[in-house]
Amino acid sequence: MTYVPPERDDRLDQTQRLDVAAPAVGNGVDNQSAQPIDPFAGRPATTVGYAEAPAPVRDRVGFQFIWEAILLLLTLNALFLLYQRRDEVFGGGITMDALSPHFANLASVLLIVTGFGLTLRLGAVNLAVPAMPVLALYLPSLFVGENPLVGLAYTAGAALVLAILFTVLTVVFRIPAWLAGLASLVVIAGSFPALNELVERLGAEDGGTWTNPGNAWLFAGAAALAAAGGLLGLAPGVRDRLSLVKGAADGTGDRDGGSVFLLLAGNLLALFLAALAGFLPMVFGGGPESVQWAVDSTFTLGMLSGTDVTPFVLIAVFLAGTSPWGRRGPVFGTVLATVAVWALLLVWASLDPDVYGEWTGAVYAGLLLLGLFVAFGLDRLGRPKEYADVESDTAEMSPYDSPNGAVDDGTGLFEPTLPDATTAAR
Repeated sequence: MTYVPPERDDRLDQTQRLDVAAPAVGNGVDNQSAQPIDPFAGRPATTVGYAEAPAPVRDRVGFQFIWEAILLLLTLNALFLLYQRRDEVFGGGITMDALSPHFANLASVLLIVTGFGLTLRLGAVNLAVPAMPVLALYLPSLFVGENPLVGLAYTAGAALVLAILFTVLTVVFRIPAWLAGLASLVVIAGSFPALNELVERLGAEDGGTWTNPGNAWLFAGAAALAAAGGLLGLAPGVRDRLSLVKGAADGTGDRDGGSVFLLLAGNLLALFLAALAGFLPMVFGGGPESVQWAVDSTFTLGMLSGTDVTPFVLIAVFLAGTSPWGRRGPVFGTVLATVAVWALLLVWASLDPDVYGEWTGAVYAGLLLLGLFVAFGLDRLGRPKEYADVESDTAEMSPYDSPNGAVDDGTGLFEPTLPDATTAAR
């Protein structure tokens, strides 16, 4: 008996033939797999590209602005205390004539604080910066002279020599910055006999002066310079470059030409600004007594040959919020901290010296420790947030050891002896 299948309807036919292109060679073998296999062929070469350098992580400046707002209030309070004791401090009412010598003091100190803070921002603190005013104060015949422009050139030359010395010691010989600055400070102190001999050979004389625009304008110029430097330091490119300079100075980074040049230029500018603190009072007719309080204050740390480093500069720099590690610098904090410390010290000096005079050193020490605490706190608070690394937090699962023998990880075979996830959860 012959079976005759019924006629199928094409609309209900589920066994339609697929339109698939046949292999080129046949039997399921294409042209690629039909080629002979080279047993010595390795893996195909991979394209190697240069990975982009990660963007530098910058400190947060929000806490710095918060502190400067607090510092503004503290400065206003200090000025109010000074106003209450105006009779003891100024000998009467507050007039421009009474404030003029104090403006000269503030301008000189602010230049020193700005220069010293710049070296801290570079990550290579130069202890010779606060001693630069003594060049013009103790040797005005050479660093001012009959022609102040020539004296200014001598001042810039001295700053350049010290900047080159500091850069060579830190970059070439890898001397710590503080030790290189201390060596530069000793060089300044030891150079006075040679400088005096140079004055005698040149026959230099005093007498050159310029017309004084007003000590208030000098202070305004110094304050504008400090604030402009702080605003410039907020630029992302400047912050990244200063971080590279810090690495070149302390040995943690590369000593590329740009970083070394910026280290040299930064130290030259810092030393020159500090030298101007002694040059400007001499050339504008104020004389050494106009900055005597700034350089030789009541409590000083004496160095060699009359070179003095006052704690005033250190207090103002750290109270401004400058990072001791060169991570960040202030914007307006330098001006505010300088004015605040100046007002507080004037108020302290107006008190009874028989009762409070012997505590002057303790006041300086307390203010310095307070400044270090503020600088440390702002440095910690301003550091960038550390996000958790996903790869480091992911635990690596070890392969399951089967009692029936090891199972190849790449076979994809089912292992019935693996523990049931539902049973383990119960």
